[in-house]
Amino acid sequence: MGRDDHEMSEVGKSIRLKSIFREDGRSLIVALDHGLGATPVQGLDKPLEVISKVWKGGADAVITTTGTIRRFHKELPRNLGLILSIPTDPNSVRTATNLGVHAVKNTFFGSLSDEKLRLVHALALECENYGMPLLAEIVPTDPNMGKPVYEPAKIKAAARIAVEFGADILKTNFTGSARTFREVVEECPIPILILGGERMDEDKIVLENVKGAIEAGAAGVAFGRNIFQHRNPTAMTRAISRLIHEDADVMEAMKELALR
Repeated sequence: MGRDDHEMSEVGKSIRLKSIFREDGRSLIVALDHGLGATPVQGLDKPLEVISKVWKGGADAVITTTGTIRRFHKELPRNLGLILSIPTDPNSVRTATNLGVHAVKNTFFGSLSDEKLRLVHALALECENYGMPLLAEIVPTDPNMGKPVYEPAKIKAAARIAVEFGADILKTNFTGSARTFREVVEECPIPILILGGERMDEDKIVLENVKGAIEAGAAGVAFGRNIFQHRNPTAMTRAISRLIHEDADVMEAMKELALR
């Protein structure tokens, strides 16, 4: 890629990222791509309804699938950022560009020493050719149990890999406290979003995690089940949005849930 091509790519990324991040540099992204798994996920049987609910609550963007975009592109809100979940196949970036999305997301769960993680690098290089931002979801797991880990050292390593491979945004685990997550953020030059993981029983814990991440300097969240499986997705989205964009405290955010 020549200098002019690189500059054009940066322009393309910059324009697209404006549809995902607000002027405060933060974003509330709702992950709705769980339907790509083998098992149906409760709450996603009517994707357009879910998208409408979270948009009303203040979501900045959604992570979704090719099928959803093709089926509902005419009904999607104009000012909602669209992030396409894609496989680790560079050819999929061209498809994403044709669909008009604002970014692509690729997911890696596993050991950070797994050679498959290097495929993210090839994907990032192809994104450069199209001016397409890459959201890399890198979730380090225990090599024996296969479960996600939350150790700051592991999350730091995931952040370093995302940066070195050329990702524009990182989605990863929250370390559990603002103090430890700040250590991750301070060493990572790209925006970091925390993922929500499995559905939590207590709303307050969800909101406390969001608040801790924002206090640590995170750029926001990319939550799925803890929003779309909530009894009121619109209210939960609004509560999280207040934490991210208004710097509300947890008790103020909880009021959004009590009102509905």
